[in-house]
Amino acid sequence: MNPNSSFVVSQFTNPSGEIVFRVSGWLDGKRVRKNFSTRPEAEAERQVLEVQQLQGETGVRTAVTRLVDDQLHEAEAVFRRLAGRPHSLSFYVDFALANYREPVTQKFLTEAVTEFLVIKDHEREQDLLSEPYLTRVKRDLKRLQLHFPAATVADLTGTRRRPQQPA
Repeated sequence: MNPNSSFVVSQFTNPSGEIVFRVSGWLDGKRVRKNFSTRPEAEAERQVLEVQQLQGETGVRTAVTRLVDDQLHEAEAVFRRLAGRPHSLSFYVDFALANYREPVTQKFLTEAVTEFLVIKDHEREQDLLSEPYLTRVKRDLKRLQLHFPAATVADLTGTRRRPQQPA
């Protein structure tokens, strides 16, 4: 028996003389007393009642849903992210569905850098860019390619490009 438990399993003799194992305690302000013919059954019920009590204290509840576990966890995470926001989840989903467009083509970063540098070299030949600037751009793009060797241009969001801060 758990000494911190608010539910107790005890041996009890019914008025009929039958010996049973009784689970007793309080759940949500209501007295609970249930009799079982074996101690393991009574212990199992005690554990179920303790879980129900914890769920009531922490705000966790059980619900029937068609969502699989991963979807349920994602939904909970989204609702935590939306805490304090002025609009509902439906508003943000509707906005994303109305405004987000998948990229028409997926261009690899290496291919995009090559095309970009051809344009910048042409601009340098026309004296539109300085040599030091072009050198710095090439160095930065080379570092970007080393950091994201298999990425597409669409993969490079602002969040993904930022260096991770130590925890």
